[in-house]
Amino acid sequence: MGKKDYILIVVLYGSILAGLLFPGMSATVSGIIKYLMMTMLFLAFIKISPIDIGRNLMSNWAEMIFGTLVRLIIAPAVAYWVTLAFYPPLALPILLLAGTSTGVSAPFFTSLCQGNISYCLVMAVVTSLFLPISLPVMVKVLSHSTLGFDLSAMTLFLTMIIFIPLGAALAVRLLVPRLLEPMNRMSYPISLVVIAGINFGALGRYVPYLQANPEQVIYCVIFAIGLALTLAFLGWNSTMSRDWADKIAASGSQIWVNNILIIALAVQINQPLAATLSAIYMIPFYGLVVFFSVLTNRVKPASITG
Repeated sequence: MGKKDYILIVVLYGSILAGLLFPGMSATVSGIIKYLMMTMLFLAFIKISPIDIGRNLMSNWAEMIFGTLVRLIIAPAVAYWVTLAFYPPLALPILLLAGTSTGVSAPFFTSLCQGNISYCLVMAVVTSLFLPISLPVMVKVLSHSTLGFDLSAMTLFLTMIIFIPLGAALAVRLLVPRLLEPMNRMSYPISLVVIAGINFGALGRYVPYLQANPEQVIYCVIFAIGLALTLAFLGWNSTMSRDWADKIAASGSQIWVNNILIIALAVQINQPLAATLSAIYMIPFYGLVVFFSVLTNRVKPASITG
């Protein structure tokens, strides 16, 4: 592991720990998480051109369709049935988490691991657009319950998260293209700061629940790790490509999900266990970021293409 990997570990897990230690400040930051998510997506959009996105859609459309099915239908169904068999109280929470969209931070983590950013970015946009339809349907079909959540509000939220950064990135590219290079040079440290802010603001409000329910916390840790490893396996095998960049992107689009959205949703529908599971998922979430980042540095350069 190099210096960059150690800095990454400190920032990722240090910000989570800080949120637990200072819950009052964390709750204050939680109010701006949506803007931090938009910043992450903006930084991803300015890295690649619309031509790159179009090229990836043309060359990987079949695999992206299958990846979307895995992300929104296959993975949540498998996760729900397995959890229902072993620990039923976590079945609905894990269905919500496993059934969410690819996260807006996924392209950033994919770039750290020298993956195909365009592939992962398209997956984040497409799965986010389908999510307001797919998640309620999966919950209804599998658990025979309803979310009791304003779907129009979810749609509006996801649309804002995606298209405002997209519009801003296109405006920069068209109106002030000279800013692209310096912004790309600064994107890594800025992204780390933004990720730290998201982590810091995500957990503080759940400290009392974590303290009052240690047994459920243990179950959440076990199932969160199991889910992350399963998603990594499904993602890695969801593409026929042998290209390292495509493999990382396909795997990352399954692992690095929008768990922050599920935390917000869980608060609205009074599902503290779902919020806790989604928060604890950050542990294997970032563990796999570090794993793939370190593994990338050990792969021969000739095998990393795209």
